[in-house]
Amino acid sequence: MIAATTALSLLAQNAAWAATTCTDGSTFPASGFLVGSANLPNSPNNWTEGVFTGSFGSVFVPDNSVNENNDPGQPLTKGGHNWVFDQGSTLCRVNDTGPAGALATGWNLPPASSANCVLLPIIKNGIVTNIGDIPGQGMAITPTCDPTILASSANTYFNQLGCAISYADNGPDATGKPKATTSQTATSFIFAVGIKSGLFQIPLKNSLSTGTGTPAGKFAVGQNYYQAGGNNGEILGAKPTSAAISPDGMFAMITSTRNQQAVFACLNPLGDPGSPFAAPSFANFSYTQTTQVKCMQVGQNNLKQDITTTFGPDNQPYFGGQRVVNAFNGNPGGPFANAWPQCIYQGVGGLPFPSPTGTDQLQANFKTVFNNNSQNHCGAAQPVFSLGSGAQVTQPNSMVTHGSYMYLAPIGGIVVQAKVTPTPNGTQYSNVQTYVTGTSLVTGLGFSEDIKKLVVYGDPSGIGAPAQEVLTVVPICEP
Repeated sequence: MIAATTALSLLAQNAAWAATTCTDGSTFPASGFLVGSANLPNSPNNWTEGVFTGSFGSVFVPDNSVNENNDPGQPLTKGGHNWVFDQGSTLCRVNDTGPAGALATGWNLPPASSANCVLLPIIKNGIVTNIGDIPGQGMAITPTCDPTILASSANTYFNQLGCAISYADNGPDATGKPKATTSQTATSFIFAVGIKSGLFQIPLKNSLSTGTGTPAGKFAVGQNYYQAGGNNGEILGAKPTSAAISPDGMFAMITSTRNQQAVFACLNPLGDPGSPFAAPSFANFSYTQTTQVKCMQVGQNNLKQDITTTFGPDNQPYFGGQRVVNAFNGNPGGPFANAWPQCIYQGVGGLPFPSPTGTDQLQANFKTVFNNNSQNHCGAAQPVFSLGSGAQVTQPNSMVTHGSYMYLAPIGGIVVQAKVTPTPNGTQYSNVQTYVTGTSLVTGLGFSEDIKKLVVYGDPSGIGAPAQEVLTVVPICEP
């Protein structure tokens, strides 16, 4: 009944988008993509059948590859690979399969023991006791560097961070500045949690091999574990299952599906890059010293069960589960005291509130609160009525961001799309519509940028049966 109500309530909103052109040149269907219809015929299983198990979705990581395994006789990678959070094997970088010199027509899941996969250690009291923690839901980020805007008003925290990482990885150029990077050349990072250990950051770097048949693209180069600034016991007690990273790289976030409402955040999880508006000094920067990163509880998701956590295009954290989508303040963003991120220090005496314009003062406030372990000032998150109520987005299993859009998968084999626009008075949601209907129970979402498709992971068994995941790919349609 919920699925039917959701679909019907959204059909009227789709009509205005019917003229939208999709990535494959087609026109977005007036009622969205429907399994069994002319726009999505036959079964929902139209990509890589019978391989994955209970997947939490995937992330596309850009890299410098051209063909799979540097082999012109294999498919084009279009400068990147997909990493799948699979619960049957582990977090793995899938191989593209298909005809030579053409786009991939499927994926191959490598053995869990290969260099393509990440199996987390089990850590107790700071000591590795075993191996075998499977990563839960996670996100990826690739901070890039434009050295020409450093110490200027055009600089951002994201660029400052990207340049700090470039300096650490590549050293300075002839003028002493960090070397410029792109999303294909810069180090990428996957943030993942293990329910038995906590938060990890996994750097991904391009292979140096170029010979035919040798690995191409980015691979994991170790794992960096967060001791969580003395609060690791609290995080482990909450049984973490989801990790998220803000689009600017300033915050990592940790939540749990295990009926725990605590929301944990880590400040500067990739290291403190310094002020974006002052002359940079990167000599002492390190993104591997995660033991120095401060983490603490910042609020509660206020859900009976938090099934999925993500950051939206508006740099706001969203919590989805039983039974709606919540965010801090309910109306995310804007100048409100209990909106993210200023809610982290609301009510703390002696700190400018609202802080003066500029990241420097905000960073100073954040550091004061995190250094003092002053927790829980964001309080309980509230329903995002303009998103969850109007669209009947009930109990989403997955939420992901792509460009200016959020994609949500409520119960009933449905995917909903919404445009997210940050404004000075808070986030606005528009064009909320049914995007896909008729799939299996959705366990995760992802975007495969090489084939320009949305990937919907579904479990027809409903119990995470081995190698039964159904993958449905549809074009990306974003006006």
